[in-house]
Amino acid sequence: MGGFSSLNGRDKFYFLYFLIHIPITVLIDSNIVVPREYQWEISTQILDFHVETNKDVLFMGPRPIWFQVFGAVELLFQLPLFVYCIIHMYAGTKRHYAWMSLYGFNASFTTLVCLFHVYFASDEYGLTLGEKGKLVGIYVPYLLIPLGIMVDYVGRIGQELTKHKRE
Repeated sequence: MGGFSSLNGRDKFYFLYFLIHIPITVLIDSNIVVPREYQWEISTQILDFHVETNKDVLFMGPRPIWFQVFGAVELLFQLPLFVYCIIHMYAGTKRHYAWMSLYGFNASFTTLVCLFHVYFASDEYGLTLGEKGKLVGIYVPYLLIPLGIMVDYVGRIGQELTKHKRE
């Protein structure tokens, strides 16, 4: 068993979410920790466009150390995890269940911290209420989707444990 067509609807969504998130992590989020002089030109162009268009206060001025730590965790933990989970979802195994829960917690927590910063720091950068709302709207899916992944996979792990307890 395995393959994309054998996945249920939620797992197809998670599979595609992780697949799409790989280039986002490499091309955009890597800019959190990689010094500008070492970034690919396409990465700086995308980031500059994002900051100019969305007035993302997280990328304006010096990056807070906590944000750099979050960026490093994304590159060193989440990026390889995307590949690992994609492989195991495709193969139809359950070896990725705990990792999906851990990813969901980590990504939703770090995004929540970023959302608080965006909300409270945006006034310092002169963002209007509409600009603040637009920026929050960009980040909210990165809170809700991982949160949903965490809840879903914690439930699956619970079902597996209950099933094994009965056997």
